[in-house]
Amino acid sequence: MKKILIIALAFAAGVYITPGVSAQSFTSLQYQVGFPTSGLKDHVSKVSWRGATFEFHREVAPSITVGVNLSWSTFYERMDYNSYTSGTATLTGVQYRYDNLFPMMVNAHYTIGTGKIVPYVGLGIGTMYDLRNTDMGTWTVEEKNWHFMMSPEAGLMFDVAPDVSIKLNAKYDYAFKIKDADAFGNLNLNFGFVFNSW
Repeated sequence: MKKILIIALAFAAGVYITPGVSAQSFTSLQYQVGFPTSGLKDHVSKVSWRGATFEFHREVAPSITVGVNLSWSTFYERMDYNSYTSGTATLTGVQYRYDNLFPMMVNAHYTIGTGKIVPYVGLGIGTMYDLRNTDMGTWTVEEKNWHFMMSPEAGLMFDVAPDVSIKLNAKYDYAFKIKDADAFGNLNLNFGFVFNSW
């Protein structure tokens, strides 16, 4: 998975340093709310209110931008006092479950039309680092995994100043099954600002 990330970032870097090309670039900072689905919901079912996204894009053709997307979100849930079994061990108590997700992607956006409000669609490909903890008393079970991931996205950008836009989007991060961990997904809603430069 680390090789995939290196190749993807090298590709993106190649886009940015293309000589003799004057193109618009976009830097975005967003607040992220996450909704667990599929395999992630089996571990933590609560909505994540702690998340952030950094994105940098460069225009490579009319209506098309390519860039990198780095995100972080934390899912947390307190489980009631009960008996829990893992493998051959059974423990009784209160469980605290955490999932820290770190998606790292190269992605592309296609904007539809022009104007004060511009819709767009996008797709990201990369890797996701999943740090998963289950705490119970003085015991903790920790899992660390790298997944190949894909992330379709759709959203709107609203111009609020000559070089500033508000961005609203929804994207679905899907982490594929690997040898040591099942596939899982989460739906993210993002709100933030985009800063344009030449």
